[in-house]
Amino acid sequence: MTRRRGDAGTRGKAAGKSPRLAQLVALASLALIFVTTATASAQLAPGIGYVHPAGGQAGASVDVVLGGYDWTPDLQFFVLDPRVKLEILGPPGEVIVPPPPYWFGPKGRGAAAPMPREVPARITIPTDVPPGPISWQVANANGASARGTFIVGTQNEAVEQRRRNQPQRISHLPATISGRLEKIEEVDRYEFLAEHSGPISCQVVARGLGTPINAILQVRDAGGRLIADVADTEGVDTALTFAAQAGGVYTVSVHDLDFRGDRAYVYRLEINPGPRVIAALPAAGRRAQTQRVKFVGYGVATGAAILESVSRDVAFPEQPNAPSLEYRLETPFGIAAPFKLPLSDIEEIVELTLRNDPAKHLSAPAAVTGTLEPGVEDDRYHLDGRKDDLWLLSLGSCAIGNTFDPLLVIYGPDGKEVARNDDAASTRDSGLSFKVPADGAYQVAVSALSGGARGVPCIYRLAVAKPRPDFSISCPDRTSLLVGTKVGELPVTATRIGGFDGPIALAVSGLPDGVTTSGELLIPPDKTELKIPLTSAADAPAVAALVKIVAKAKVGDVELTREAGPLLFASTMKPRAKVTPVDKDGGRTVHRGTTFPAPVIVERLEGFDGDVVLEMTSQQSRHRQGIRGPEITMPPGVTRAEYPCFMPEWLETSRTSRMILNAVTKVPDARGNMRYLVNLMDGRITMSMEGALLKLSYNATELRVRPGEAFEIPLTISRSAKLPDLVRVELRLDAELEGILHAEPLVVPAASDQAILRVQSADDQRLAGEIELTIRATAMERGNLPVISETAATVEFVTAK
Repeated sequence: MTRRRGDAGTRGKAAGKSPRLAQLVALASLALIFVTTATASAQLAPGIGYVHPAGGQAGASVDVVLGGYDWTPDLQFFVLDPRVKLEILGPPGEVIVPPPPYWFGPKGRGAAAPMPREVPARITIPTDVPPGPISWQVANANGASARGTFIVGTQNEAVEQRRRNQPQRISHLPATISGRLEKIEEVDRYEFLAEHSGPISCQVVARGLGTPINAILQVRDAGGRLIADVADTEGVDTALTFAAQAGGVYTVSVHDLDFRGDRAYVYRLEINPGPRVIAALPAAGRRAQTQRVKFVGYGVATGAAILESVSRDVAFPEQPNAPSLEYRLETPFGIAAPFKLPLSDIEEIVELTLRNDPAKHLSAPAAVTGTLEPGVEDDRYHLDGRKDDLWLLSLGSCAIGNTFDPLLVIYGPDGKEVARNDDAASTRDSGLSFKVPADGAYQVAVSALSGGARGVPCIYRLAVAKPRPDFSISCPDRTSLLVGTKVGELPVTATRIGGFDGPIALAVSGLPDGVTTSGELLIPPDKTELKIPLTSAADAPAVAALVKIVAKAKVGDVELTREAGPLLFASTMKPRAKVTPVDKDGGRTVHRGTTFPAPVIVERLEGFDGDVVLEMTSQQSRHRQGIRGPEITMPPGVTRAEYPCFMPEWLETSRTSRMILNAVTKVPDARGNMRYLVNLMDGRITMSMEGALLKLSYNATELRVRPGEAFEIPLTISRSAKLPDLVRVELRLDAELEGILHAEPLVVPAASDQAILRVQSADDQRLAGEIELTIRATAMERGNLPVISETAATVEFVTAK
């Protein structure tokens, strides 16, 4: 259940529906949605990850990092809105292994988040781009990715400041903050001043970015008293509204329900000084009409953080191609964030206007917005039908900003059920096309399979139309074809509406060079699918492109044109190498904190005889907990190697740990363009843990220093007789601390078990409050295999009053 405290309003997904699998795991999926030829099953297409910051305002250029999985230097980037410009400012960086702290026990058995590479980039958004999500994708010679999301916002933008000990001050409201829960147990806090008394609304967007955060929002006053909180336990993002006092200082915090964290855990926090609209009756407006609309929300009528309503006359625009109106409710207590009102071309009524008609008669076409009252099983509407009438019914909850899961059922004149629908395609909303079997009075029943967020009414929009003959087409969001393939396919699906059963002619534009279609591209009468034949020339380049499909059909005397796409099409190449562990899925006993040289075999394919690079794959089969390895190159002719798997000292001895590699080769395509081909390991390197050989300990003392002073960190080193040589001790700094702290590395002889690391600090304002420093000790086993132990020392930096 979604929690609520005090005056906080909530929004969460209806109970009873299983949440989707964690998005991050899906991002690292090894299979493409559509593969047109029998390439090696282990070939890895690149995975989409995240953008940070995750949004920006129209008219701005935003410097970002793009994160993704199994990326290569030849990656192509695509933005699906041609108005938005994406500039890549550098190559993919190194694989990023999640840092400590790590979950142990039951949580340590869960799926590990995939390890990304990051690319610096700049996104430029023209002023005419409307607010909302922008999609982006990547591709290389191994395939194409799913879509990622970047959001164009409507208000002041800020970015979370890393390495701070106090809440980040937000100087002006409204504001949107792009943040990231980078580490486990991380809590982000933002402080602001309420200029006026009245409602302040906070909303977090994470799931809307593809991030698996179950966010908890909390608001505290200047005294630290919790005055409002809300938890998203259902994976649909959440919001709250609280009553602020003029001149009050408030802190809003964001963290994950289970205190998870990862570089991909990006979010956007919107803080708006005003009420929050959660529903409208009617939920949509007819184009070119002015209609009285009742807005339901928190603080909309009195400014109190309670659920209430207020009515306004809304003038709906005439624009035939505009799908919705972004309406901002103005009140004496502030302006609400934009609320989307869909636009329609049919009569929009409210259930209450039918109260004088107990049977609730509807006449198509029409749409009714209603509320499922507590304790009422369903709402029923009567429709008079004639044999062979065709009705198109849609029942919306998500589409109008609500959260319950609706069910649509039709009963015949004899009271028996004749049709039902729970979830329409790709949504929890309902809809169906119904051909009336006989004359008579039919009932359309609206019910809820699960309720919405606590305290929020179940508001729905039921639309009934007698559709005119029409059609639409759809296609996958990505596909691939192996270079030189003579027989490939691109599936296109037609949805026929209103009894239309004529032929539909298709045309494909934007295919990569060397890829062509063949034959007549026609969906025959009464058919709903065509698999467009594709051929790739042997000399085609391995490149990707955005493809569009245009469909034309004659409906009566009118020719209609419909489009699908863009879809990302990738011309691919066969992998050229395969890597297999010598002990395939067998176990080796390894000391914690040591480097295990895992023996592997590399097989070159397709006549290739060049370098093969071995690297960690992004998605491992067990929780990694810091297991890592470098990129190593196997030169021509070498087929056996030892891959160095470093096993951190905190790994559990009660379980096995695994490592999976990629084999990467660099091969020119038929046009001489250098391409990187990625193939997943066949099997897994498996290791069992036993006690550590090296242990570094901090001799706990209270360290309180002023910026600019030097200080000493006393250390103890315990080592096995297997490590008779020197131990190197060094300070490990995050990027934010480089240049303002410095310590010369120590070399500790075998006869000594004590060391003192001297650290010099700079007189820098960034050194404030408690900062945890990491100290690392490294020894060499057998002369070339690193053995590592780390410890942490907390230093409090104070300034003179």
